[in-house]
Amino acid sequence: MTTRAEKQHELDIMKWNDSVERGHDSCGSYDFCADCDKSETYPCAYAFEKHSAAKKPAAKPAAKKTEAAAKKPAAKKSAKKSK
Repeated sequence: MTTRAEKQHELDIMKWNDSVERGHDSCGSYDFCADCDKSETYPCAYAFEKHSAAKKPAAKPAAKKTEAAAKKPAAKKSAKKSK
C-alpha cells in the first residue's frame, strides 16, 4: 500500500510535468483538488484519497429471499423449433 507521503510525491511529479507541458501551474486543476485542504501535511494525497473514496459506489446489501419467493417454482421455457 502506498503511504500518503509517497502518493504526495507521485502527485507532485505529475503536477510538475503537467505544469511544464501546459505552461502554467496545474495546482488546483484536477478533479480531486475540490477536496483539497492546504492545512494538511500531504494536501494532494489527502484530497486524492477523499475524492477516490467518494467516487466508489456504496456496497448494496444482499437481498433477502422471502419465503414465498423461495418456494416459487422457476418459470418453464417454451421450446420453439426454428425452420
